[in-house]
Amino acid sequence: MKITILGSGSAYGVPMIFNQWGDVNPLDPHNQRTRASIYIEEKGKSILIDASPELRIQANKNNITNIDAVFITHAHYDHIGGIPELPRAAKLLNHGIDVYATTETMAGLKDNYSYLFQEKPDAEPDSKKINWKILPDSGKFIAADLEFDTLQFLHHHIHSSGFRYKNFAYVTDWQAFPEDCENFFNNLDLLIVECNNGTKPEDNGHSDLNKIIEIKERFNPKRMILSHLSWRIDAKNFTTVLPDGCELSYDGMIIEI
Repeated sequence: MKITILGSGSAYGVPMIFNQWGDVNPLDPHNQRTRASIYIEEKGKSILIDASPELRIQANKNNITNIDAVFITHAHYDHIGGIPELPRAAKLLNHGIDVYATTETMAGLKDNYSYLFQEKPDAEPDSKKINWKILPDSGKFIAADLEFDTLQFLHHHIHSSGFRYKNFAYVTDWQAFPEDCENFFNNLDLLIVECNNGTKPEDNGHSDLNKIIEIKERFNPKRMILSHLSWRIDAKNFTTVLPDGCELSYDGMIIEI
């Protein structure tokens, strides 16, 4: 399995608009971050998790040539801003793209992109190549002939879906463990997990270093890669405070397991 970090940044990217760099060193290329998204290649299938506002740029930069399915974790702009790219992608690929989201998240997609759900005789033909699929709140599901597990995490006032495939899991935008999460986290070879707030805990629906340490101590995944990194997190400085087995993601990072 090959995993590409398309974007390692938080909601506003780094730098933010007007070249605002916050606490990070602008000379370090690992501090230049587009919005969070990953791309999974396994058994000839291609899965995109979240469609960031920079999806077109991310896909071109990383030489992506196919998308079989898209998993949407939740309906915040930084995770769905690239949804309008998908009809064109499907047309260029000449095959449909399955887009999975929970009932809660799907409602957000319909609010933001109602035109993509319209079933009218004169509707844009491209829109018919997007196949909307309801994702369970938790449990197993099949996508692109691959079996995944999913679990919801509280993210401020909404929920964000985490995903597990074999001994790999991806969790973004979370603030607390859900109940009965042991099966999701146990025996992981790799966990890519959000650490938006760095060393500065904040009541904003996101994770911080203390929560990362809690995961490490409770579940002990063999390797942890932190993503959804904000302007609070300088790549060089933050690496010095990470526990053993933890590292920071960066745009374009490739992991093979």
